[in-house]
Amino acid sequence: MKVLSIDIGASSGRLALISYDKMNKFSFEEIYRFSNGQIVKNNSLYWDFNEIMNNILIGLNKAFNLHPDIKSIGVDTWGVDYGRLNETGELIDEPFGYRDERCFKASSELLKNIDYKTIYGKTGIQFLNFNTIFQLFDDYKNNRRTQKILLIPDLINYYLTGYKYIELTNLSTTALYNPISKKIDDYLLGLIKIDKSIFPQIIFPSSVVGELKDELVEKFNLKKVKVLSVGSHDTASAIASLHLTKNVAYLSSGTWSLLGVELDKPIINDESYKANFTNEIGLENKIRFLKNIMGLFIIQELKKEFEKEDKQITFGRMHEMSKEVSDNDIYVDINDELFQKPNDMLNKYYLYLKKTNQYKGEMSIGEITRSIYESMAFKYLDEFLLLKSITKLDIKKLIIVGGGSNAKLLNQLIANVLGIEVEIGESEGTAYGNALAQLIYWKEFSNLDEAREELYRYHFKEVYYPKEIELYQEKYKVYKRNIGD
Repeated sequence: MKVLSIDIGASSGRLALISYDKMNKFSFEEIYRFSNGQIVKNNSLYWDFNEIMNNILIGLNKAFNLHPDIKSIGVDTWGVDYGRLNETGELIDEPFGYRDERCFKASSELLKNIDYKTIYGKTGIQFLNFNTIFQLFDDYKNNRRTQKILLIPDLINYYLTGYKYIELTNLSTTALYNPISKKIDDYLLGLIKIDKSIFPQIIFPSSVVGELKDELVEKFNLKKVKVLSVGSHDTASAIASLHLTKNVAYLSSGTWSLLGVELDKPIINDESYKANFTNEIGLENKIRFLKNIMGLFIIQELKKEFEKEDKQITFGRMHEMSKEVSDNDIYVDINDELFQKPNDMLNKYYLYLKKTNQYKGEMSIGEITRSIYESMAFKYLDEFLLLKSITKLDIKKLIIVGGGSNAKLLNQLIANVLGIEVEIGESEGTAYGNALAQLIYWKEFSNLDEAREELYRYHFKEVYYPKEIELYQEKYKVYKRNIGD
């Protein structure tokens, strides 16, 4: 059986074909890839949704030309952002991007009237200044009215099928969904003066959204197949692909890093609140108890700066250059507010070093990349220690999934710093997790555990074991001292 995963992240999107044959083997084929990113318009950051849809339709045309026997389609993207529809079902304007300045202002203003602890107590969602609750509050304050809102993957599904739903795993990222009552929280809606009617019906993974619209089928030479609901938050799909057991943690490594464990019930208490851990929903109502940490965004932004001097620079070359550096002692707090917004990242990096009395002059690409990699590993250790304390789990292994899993030096650093075995999950884990939700719908698997087990059987297990543990324990002390923690 062939299913198509549409997987769109903050920096790129792709359409991937996942095949599962009668010999119980999986195969992956990338059909189409395109760049993505927030654009500047009227001094604000937006997503170019028309361009996203154009690329999806180009990719669908190519996919069906190559594989007319595709059975279904599933869509996953990043969380929190949304499109606003008017009374006739048209998109009012491009969706705001979560790095827009409005998020910082709205969160500060709303939290003058209420402690975030109240929001956390109802939702279990960590504080991020771009949570959907803050974005909707900004819409209310600026009189941006809407008839319906659709989170980005739901908006894509609407354009493909004409049906409006809000999928659970992504809804859970909004800081409006109560995982105990399993409803959008009325009190929080009242707090931001938003009527519940703007939210469409909730849909669950492995359900039918609809079929591709006739006009799209005809115009782009497609087949009229089902569009299925999957773990539409890309992290939910990524984690769905992993072979998780009780004492195994995961790290979804991409533009953002998400470090956590899978639980049966949310943890919402003072300790989890103070540590700012979140309780997002996964497939089959599993809880993704995790911490959202800055990931490769800084590296991605630095690459743009390096390209100004070297057009041939790639992430691979940056990685190789960083491997040649063995004596790094320069560190940054990757979660510092300075690094939260795009553009001018190299100057921001040097500004941080000056602020923390670490600046020694300009550094090479390899030195900067190594500095960021080690800083990332040490930030993961901070959160890993909190994760173990809150969950009371004796975590023996970490599985890394996502684009960051290709950075072998970073993987080894994580093993060295955390002092545990690090296993690399499917490099295309998000696309596979998306596909597993579809295959469960088609009764190829009876549940997620069975699907995960089957995928794991055919997965090459690349493992990193801790090395130089004492050296990195000493370097961790330098890291804490240098960042002033």
